[in-house]
Amino acid sequence: MSHGILGDVRGTLFDMDTFAIHDGPGIRLTVYLKGCPLTCAWCHSPESQSPAAQLVLVRDRCVGCGACVAACPQGVHRVTPGAHTLERSRCRTCGACVAACPGGALTIKGYEATAAEVVARAVRMKPFFAHSGGGVTLTGGEVTMQPAFAHAVLAGCRAEGIHTAIETCGACAWPTLERLADVADLILYDIKLVDEAAHRRWTGRSNRRILENATRLAGRNVQVRVPLIPGITDTEENLGAIVALMRSAGLRSVALLPYNEASAAKYEWLDRPYALTAARQTPAQLEALLAIARRAGLDAELG
Repeated sequence: MSHGILGDVRGTLFDMDTFAIHDGPGIRLTVYLKGCPLTCAWCHSPESQSPAAQLVLVRDRCVGCGACVAACPQGVHRVTPGAHTLERSRCRTCGACVAACPGGALTIKGYEATAAEVVARAVRMKPFFAHSGGGVTLTGGEVTMQPAFAHAVLAGCRAEGIHTAIETCGACAWPTLERLADVADLILYDIKLVDEAAHRRWTGRSNRRILENATRLAGRNVQVRVPLIPGITDTEENLGAIVALMRSAGLRSVALLPYNEASAAKYEWLDRPYALTAARQTPAQLEALLAIARRAGLDAELG
């Protein structure tokens, strides 16, 4: 695929992380796509859920100067002593307030990029990939929400000899996932809950497609990833059900991802409540969960 054709395929991102080390082997360029079909209560990147650009306010950085009030043409901001509030329904994400903010408290999460731009950035990192065994990982949000863009990036990177990976929740039609899996050297596949009622409660959506697609990925290079949410996904019952599903599907590799309490701060940036009050698992608890997977003969690690 030529870079000219890639330049015609556009996607919406909210970040790109160079020199990432947790999204596949080696040093990686991790590309975060906007939009997700799930609304997980513990989502580490709530700014990824909406496909649209969003204004983020980090209140700890706000100096209360009111420059954003003067700059915003839509009257989104209200700054009073000790408080900065937003009328988000008015926001057009024009970026005027971001440019005016002296403290860097305001950011727009969501911008357009072409597949050619992402591939070109990956090509510049090839020496680091070659030295470390790294490559490019597309994550989100959810990569299957932007299938044409994701496929163009993956195919373009492959044409350049760059290792490719996707992280996906699998909540999509199988042909969509299959097409991306065909140009991915590694698939990081998120499974949260096996019980459908619990999955609907905590993610807002059925897991039927997710579990069906997991079985269809047998024979590919897949690592299942399980976010360990205290009292929700990290129970012996749930992890045992995931292990049983993996064994039945012929999936052998699993990474258990300890709970990250820092997620809650991002919800304040978007004026959204964070429903969970939990603490990261202790080392002993993590070892016990690892043992469940290893006793079943799986290649299990902590992510």
